[in-house]
Order: sequence, then C-alpha cells, then structure tokens
Amino acid sequence: KRPAAPTINIVVVSRLTYRKGIDLLVDAVPEICRRHPHAKWIIGGDGPKRLLLEEMIERECLHDRVELLGGVPHDSVRDVLVRGHIFLNTSLT
Repeated sequence: KRPAAPTINIVVVSRLTYRKGIDLLVDAVPEICRRHPHAKWIIGGDGPKRLLLEEMIERECLHDRVELLGGVPHDSVRDVLVRGHIFLNTSLT
C-alpha cells in the first residue's frame, strides 16, 4: 500500500477584485481540487469578489480545502507565503 501523498498548499495573496483574476480563481479552485485530492488553498485578501469565493466554497463543499484569511497586513504577507508550496497569481493586469 502506498503512503498518503503529502498536502500541497497553494497560496493566493491578492485584492479580491475582477482585475486580479478572482473570477478565474473561482473556476480553477474546484477543478484543481477534483484533479488533485491533496491540494489545499490558502487565500489572503479582501475585496468585492470575496462573496464569489465564499459561494464557490459552499457550492463545491470545499470548507476543508480552502482557507480564506481575509485581509493580510503587509508585514504578515511573508508569513502567509511561506505556508505554501505554490504561489498563484491570477492577475489580469
């Protein structure tokens, strides 16, 4: 029997706005979770698209896979980034 695969943390730190590609993120998160059962998300930031992320988490039952941190103070961004294996930037600009 193979040992369980390790968790892969994907980190996003961004304003949660259209220009920062949050609409793309809302589509990508469930698909990546389906394809990679050991992937988890840490999303830091706040903005008008936060509701889209919350609705996606609820709709896709991803409460145990997605951690929404809310706004992250500038001096704490590094602490969030080092928790991840992958940093994802979906910005359109």
